[in-house]
Amino acid sequence: MTDPEKRINPGRRHILGGLGALCALACVPLAAAGAKKPRFAYVGTYTPNGGGIYLFEVDPASGEMTQRDLFGDIRNPSWIALNPAHSMLYAVSEVDDFSDNHSGSVSSFAIDAASGALTRIGTVSSGGANPAHMSVHPSGKYVFVGNYTGGSVAVFPVKADGSLAEPSDMQHPTGPLHAASAALDPKGQFGISDHAGSHIHMVQSDPRGEFVIANDAGLDQTLIWRLDQNRGRLSPAATAIVDAPAGSAPRHFAFHPNGRIFYNLHEHDGQLVVYGYDPATGALSLRQSQSALPKGFAGSNLSSELLVSPDGRFVYVGNRLHDSIMIFRVDKDGTLACVGDEWVRADYPRSMVIDPSGTLLFSCNQKGDSITSFRISARTGELRFTGRYQPVGSPVVMTFLS
Repeated sequence: MTDPEKRINPGRRHILGGLGALCALACVPLAAAGAKKPRFAYVGTYTPNGGGIYLFEVDPASGEMTQRDLFGDIRNPSWIALNPAHSMLYAVSEVDDFSDNHSGSVSSFAIDAASGALTRIGTVSSGGANPAHMSVHPSGKYVFVGNYTGGSVAVFPVKADGSLAEPSDMQHPTGPLHAASAALDPKGQFGISDHAGSHIHMVQSDPRGEFVIANDAGLDQTLIWRLDQNRGRLSPAATAIVDAPAGSAPRHFAFHPNGRIFYNLHEHDGQLVVYGYDPATGALSLRQSQSALPKGFAGSNLSSELLVSPDGRFVYVGNRLHDSIMIFRVDKDGTLACVGDEWVRADYPRSMVIDPSGTLLFSCNQKGDSITSFRISARTGELRFTGRYQPVGSPVVMTFLS
């Protein structure tokens, strides 16, 4: 997250609640009774360009997206996450004026399984300003929130009705400050990653739920804690901090399906780093580092998101400003070989998602105000544009319900 404050005015409140009702009148009715169960997806946006949280029905054969609903009574839902049962959706509001303690917020929504409709059941302070990421523990018992400007990680216990209790733990990383440039930056890099303090850009548990990992793009660190699953408390792992090169801004990470390979993406220098992961200790061991940009690239870029294909054979990386998705083949030891790149056909791919079938990839193009879709080659991992553009104002995150 390097530029949302330039795109929005967090101090303004936008009255959006009525948009959902208007959308309901305009949207196409759900499939007739007896038809195949629809595939639903939610999209979070930056308001006011985006209206809030959108519900789409997605055709798994063509990638066509049909808007079904809009839940507009929320500002800047820049990250959303489902619980393991897919009965709850959690959404951050990336603002800094939710309460008098200079914070954002986290809202809990109950999901109607048949229609995908959302019902808000609670909202709490995120514990820091401008939360940029959140995730749910594999047990469904805890929600983790990373506050970007607030520089903190919050652990929220989940109550019986699915709403969030007050935080059971808060972590505030500290460390030396670095300049917003890195030794391996592309030549001509003028993209800016904020290094004025701690900026948590992602927080998520490992696949077994034993450890919680966070990327601090401001301090150039990956932080690892052991989670007490009874009390919701974090304690430093044996190796609690993995330093990234100064100015590199580690942003998002992903695990290989085997749970023993950890991929970490640096926003500023565009490096994709491969680690071995020890699920018993949470330790990371470096295996490979390579550019997530085409050979010879020069100019400004900010890498954004990475995905591992469900079968673990390919890794995809989004690049803002270059407006591309880089494609990598996964070798037997988890290291990567570049396959090529694909233009997203729009501007500023902030995040991506692969549909449940593993055959389609969707790119949320924040400044292009659109979502584009690509068919994945099962043999090579290469992407082929479906030709479909879904207009959405400032889309930043997409997740599938079914």
